[in-house]
Amino acid sequence: MMRRSPVRLLLLLFTITAFAVPAGGEVITVRKEVRQLLGSAMSQDDARIAAIAMAKRLALEEAGTYLETLSVVRNAELVQDEILALSSGVLKTEIVEEQPFMEGSAFGIRVVAMIRVDTTGLEERVKTLLADRVQMQRLKDSERRVKTLLARVKELEERMARMNAGASPEEKETLKTAFRENTHRLTAQQWYEKGTALWDSKKRRFDLPEKAIEYFGQAIRIDPGYPAAYNGRGIAYDDLKQHQRAIEDYDQAIQLDPDDATAYVNRGATNNNLKQYRRAIEDLDQAIQIDPDIASAYNNRGNAYKNLKQYRRAIEDLDVAIRLDPSLAGAYNNRGSVYGSLKQYQRSIEDLDMAIRLDPDLATAYGLRGIVYTLLRQDRRAIEDFGEAIRLDPDLAMAYVGRGFAHDALGEQEQAKRDWRRACELGEKQVCNR
Repeated sequence: MMRRSPVRLLLLLFTITAFAVPAGGEVITVRKEVRQLLGSAMSQDDARIAAIAMAKRLALEEAGTYLETLSVVRNAELVQDEILALSSGVLKTEIVEEQPFMEGSAFGIRVVAMIRVDTTGLEERVKTLLADRVQMQRLKDSERRVKTLLARVKELEERMARMNAGASPEEKETLKTAFRENTHRLTAQQWYEKGTALWDSKKRRFDLPEKAIEYFGQAIRIDPGYPAAYNGRGIAYDDLKQHQRAIEDYDQAIQLDPDDATAYVNRGATNNNLKQYRRAIEDLDQAIQIDPDIASAYNNRGNAYKNLKQYRRAIEDLDVAIRLDPSLAGAYNNRGSVYGSLKQYQRSIEDLDMAIRLDPDLATAYGLRGIVYTLLRQDRRAIEDFGEAIRLDPDLAMAYVGRGFAHDALGEQEQAKRDWRRACELGEKQVCNR
């Protein structure tokens, strides 16, 4: 192996790929090794963080070549950055080795990243993620940021290699600071990726919102100028119904990046939850102006119009949302609610059926369908739907209210009173004295 002078201080990359498929063909292992030399301006921590980011990216690129063989990926006709984003969303990358090494008189860090591709159910996981356009965009933006930060590492190393022994202390310190700032951004990116990995594309929410808040908070602590981390933490706060804290994070994301359509969508959705419908519409108008093809903006604006009883405008927006993203369960749920308000009960049931088919854990869809069945005097079917809604979300007050009325219609007063008592405890004051 050729010896490298520490004076030149070039990035040394040796990539070793293992692409092993056992006889059963169910697990594929990808390994990538990166060796990163240090330098006069590049600290051990700078080298370590850069090597980890590079090793992970190389492993994801290699694993992506396998994903490209899946029919669902071929049919989607994805470009390279989309395949990389897809890989990062459905596969877990681990750092399995991390050791110092010497190359001549130069010191470096050796890092090995590994991905185990479990092919069992992989096509279904890929299909689910592809249907979640918002998460796919998050992952694409994330991978684009990693690419930019790694390019910055290379640029700084080239500057370091050109720096001669007579460089002033100020020049050396400036380069050290540049390395350190880039390392902070890469470290924040790693925390952001941990938070994003907790997203459930089927349920369209975080599995562990408290953990997500912790991870995004670490990213923000390290890099306070990272808008996506505020967006991510805001969504996690929303999942916990901490809407005011979510608004604060979205405000910060918008301040950092006024052209971020996603932040306006998120703040608009939260304003809906806070019953600030006019504010919600203003935010969603802005999001649509920035990005006219963002389905969730039309869905949330349609929901705001629904809450203002502007049903025709609501349906127009929800139609657009469904056209842009036919897998968006929330849009069918909201349109089903609007049709119910318009007394178009069959259309309402069809939309709510579709919402449940797309997201079997969507409690509000069962609750809304239960209300429609109650209005159609199909009280037993209504009770079944309300029961499922309560099983999925034990604090869904409207399901207790509706089930109480269904029991009452069937002459089951004790069950009705029990449900209304629970609804009253959850804040539904109109049934407290029934």
